[in-house]
Amino acid sequence: MTEKNNWSEINKNISEIKDKIKNSINEDDLTSDLKDSLKNTVTSASTTLNELKSNIEKTVTDEEIKKEAKNIVSKIVSELEENLHELTSTVSDYFVHKSSDEEE
Repeated sequence: MTEKNNWSEINKNISEIKDKIKNSINEDDLTSDLKDSLKNTVTSASTTLNELKSNIEKTVTDEEIKKEAKNIVSKIVSELEENLHELTSTVSDYFVHKSSDEEE
């Protein structure tokens, strides 16, 4: 009877490990998708802002307005960079804490 209980316990442990691995793989896929999506968003925003700068340079003839418009775009870029840094830190912290909690 003890041998049967041991096999039952082993099967239970294997099943738990299998589930943890499966969950980890799913989380890794979600993390990868999130990173890819964020990277695409940043690339798109960067392209848009560069096109905006280029359009300002090509079309605005008043130097004062051109300077002010470029200054505004630069502020937007700075704000986006700051927010992106905060978001990256927050997401990284979340996954580090989540991994630590699962190991306990």
